[in-house]
Amino acid sequence: MPTFIAANWQKALPALAVIGLGGWVALFRNDPASEQAMFAALLVIYMLHQIEEHLWPGGFRQFTNAHVFESGRDDWPVDAGGVALVNIGYVWLPVAAAALYPHALHWLGLAWIALTLINAVIHVVTSIRFRCYNPGLVTSIVLFLPFTIWVLTQEVSRGLLSGAEIALLVLLGVLLHLPVAALFVVPYLKKRSTV
Repeated sequence: MPTFIAANWQKALPALAVIGLGGWVALFRNDPASEQAMFAALLVIYMLHQIEEHLWPGGFRQFTNAHVFESGRDDWPVDAGGVALVNIGYVWLPVAAAALYPHALHWLGLAWIALTLINAVIHVVTSIRFRCYNPGLVTSIVLFLPFTIWVLTQEVSRGLLSGAEIALLVLLGVLLHLPVAALFVVPYLKKRSTV
């Protein structure tokens, strides 16, 4: 079953995004700027981003292996299982939990807003660095950057976040990328050291 999920999870994204969007409109059309609405919107926006990365046009795994790691392999060190784990376990689960329990998991939701902001910046920097499109770039610019900046601005305008807390969240967004990077970098470095 895990192999099936790793190979096929992205095929469910269009349907999940449509269902998520419909659910969001039904539940939050009268209060679109509530934290619960913002965290739920983040989940739908992330699914749209994941469609670009892994389905249409797709190729995020292959791009990263070719350009970042220069591994000469399409499925190593960034492999299908690791990509599924990150996108389902490290994105969907915490964001969905924050959307379901926005008061109790307020800081979790905001941390993943910051993670999303940093993800967008990484996509832009990667595109500049390699002077080419990388899968996820368009949704990073069109969805991630405006949405995350809007959410943080909303929280500041409501008096729920200070400038120092924004800085802390941005730092947290960077730090939250470290376990994801380690998932792929550590095996890569181990194999390189044995060659």
